[in-house]
Amino acid sequence: MKEFMLLVRVPLSYSSELAKAVGPKWDKVLENWKANDVYVTSFPFPPEGFSITGIERTIKKEWIIADDRKVVSAIVLRAATFEAALELAKDCPILDHDGSVEVREIMPRVVTVKN
Repeated sequence: MKEFMLLVRVPLSYSSELAKAVGPKWDKVLENWKANDVYVTSFPFPPEGFSITGIERTIKKEWIIADDRKVVSAIVLRAATFEAALELAKDCPILDHDGSVEVREIMPRVVTVKN
């Protein structure tokens, strides 16, 4: 099995009230993924974050935004193929609210043992 990262994005207009309403749907999806042993972990992003850019190392408080959607979480799942990971990603309830899910394969980590 390979590991895949799902980057979950919501529209800029996505409210905390909508997030609370969608929460139970996420709970069901996570239960299903866990029952099928494909869920590894997830990382909901806090509402505030910072980026550091450029030679001057400028710090700016901001969301990660692409295509008028902000990244709000990352989920790691196991799947045999990229196609299987895409099928799992289709279960994300955020898609019903104009959200998006980017799927990326996580490259195997090399472990170096020091003697």
